[in-house]
Amino acid sequence: MFEILPNPSLETVLIAGRAVLLIGAFWVFALAFTRWRRADERDSQALRDQLERAFTEMRSLHETVTVMSARIEAMSERAETDSRRPQMPAVVATAQARGYDLALRMAKNGSAVEDLVANCGITRHEAELLTRLHAAKSQPDVAAWQARQQAAQQQQVAQAPQQQQPQSTGRKRGSLLSVVS
Repeated sequence: MFEILPNPSLETVLIAGRAVLLIGAFWVFALAFTRWRRADERDSQALRDQLERAFTEMRSLHETVTVMSARIEAMSERAETDSRRPQMPAVVATAQARGYDLALRMAKNGSAVEDLVANCGITRHEAELLTRLHAAKSQPDVAAWQARQQAAQQQQVAQAPQQQQPQSTGRKRGSLLSVVS
């Protein structure tokens, strides 16, 4: 069978070998190039997806900043309007000062501590202090005033409920039996 074909020369075999090697090299280069291109497309797509997520998050943050800015502006406007309004504690302080003034006048006129507490809105200790300071100056008879105070204290003591003394059961205090019974 090989007898039909002429014997190729060495040059022809070398040229054919070079052609096969060149075709193989081109084929390997083409295969490597397509794989490199596909990998580059995958990386580019991943990068685009990441960039899109970053833009979406940035839009969300921008909306949040816009909302927060509006809230801060509204709060500052509210603070400005609140600062323009008259303060309520000044009214309360004025009313308390009027109560003290009234209590002072009543104490100078010889009113009792209970009257000061009931009519002026001050505490019992404040009323006692006012009567001690100002009633002694206006009343020539300080002893009468002190007698009224002692009588009022005795009435309070008499009205206070008497505490019942625990009955002695013959057990030591703090023992287990005293706790259980």
